[in-house]
Amino acid sequence: MFEEPKMEKLTINLPPIEIARMDMLIEAGYYPSRAEFIRAAIRERLDSHQDFISKKLGQMTQPSVKESKDQKTYSGIGVYVLGNETFEKAIKQGTMMKIRVVGMLKLSEDVKPELIERAVDSVKIYGVVRGSQNAKKALERKTEGQVTK
Repeated sequence: MFEEPKMEKLTINLPPIEIARMDMLIEAGYYPSRAEFIRAAIRERLDSHQDFISKKLGQMTQPSVKESKDQKTYSGIGVYVLGNETFEKAIKQGTMMKIRVVGMLKLSEDVKPELIERAVDSVKIYGVVRGSQNAKKALERKTEGQVTK
């Protein structure tokens, strides 16, 4: 069974003076650690843009598979898992996949990059992509914007 990770690791670079100011607040007891300070700062910035985020999320409130004659849109919020069979089915039916995910797109280990190349028209991921390096590279070539590593 697939389990969503609790935290994702990010790496940031900060000027020494900002690190020093952050450390002063930690030493004074405002925050228990640098990591918690950074998480709090990120939450504050995200909260300040909540109207925009809510509007974008409102466009993807229900997981769906929308179909037309030559294209299927796969969209959802949360963890979305796609395996070889999904890509093979699209190729067999002569349809192209349009993938939209908010959260995590998990490509099964059996997903072959050549199937992604043949079956996917476009991809937009807000969040994280998990899968083999080759599958993720194939997905990046189909992306609208950035696919998270």
